Amino acid sequence: MPHTSLIAALAQHVTLSQEEEAAFLAICEIREAKKKEFLLHTGQPTRALYFVQKGCLRSFIVDKAGKEVNLEFAVEHYWISDIGFGKPALLSIQALEPTQYVQINIAAFEQLTQGYPVFNLFFRKLLQNGYFAFKKRTLSGMTQTAAENYRDFLLKFPDLSQRIPQYHIASYLGITPEFFSSIKSEGLDLYQQAIS
Repeated sequence: MPHTSLIAALAQHVTLSQEEEAAFLAICEIREAKKKEFLLHTGQPTRALYFVQKGCLRSFIVDKAGKEVNLEFAVEHYWISDIGFGKPALLSIQALEPTQYVQINIAAFEQLTQGYPVFNLFFRKLLQNGYFAFKKRTLSGMTQTAAENYRDFLLKFPDLSQRIPQYHIASYLGITPEFFSSIKSEGLDLYQQAIS
């Protein structure tokens, strides 16, 4: 069933009745994006929340020098969006490989919460988890070495380094591709120690 992974992701946060589950699925739309296709451009109104079923999306910004800076990757069973719903997006969202995803219209979701308050709890937990992950990543960037940050990347996304170009990972880590090449083996060693 196409929505099995989506329902499993919801169940990590809230318990839904069959009626609530059906009402939620009614506002979900399965879509596909080609590699390099944009779901959202900076400046466009943010109108949707996305759940990845297969593939990889990234969110990124372009700095003053015109350089793309990756903020987040969303692989299978991950959520991604720009949280300024209804406002101009601060970031862009693009597929890094052919991606199947579920698109949830924010206006429809907000209407759903009126009839089913459990989705307010779900969304609050989603935001809390996102905030915690962002804070942890920010603190790690300030206190850890680049190799340790790469280890953490590998722990979070074990197979992603084989699926996307290395310069995207370097951008996510906040380092140059050249420096990433120099710390890659050390980070991999730290990863192997962490999982053994």
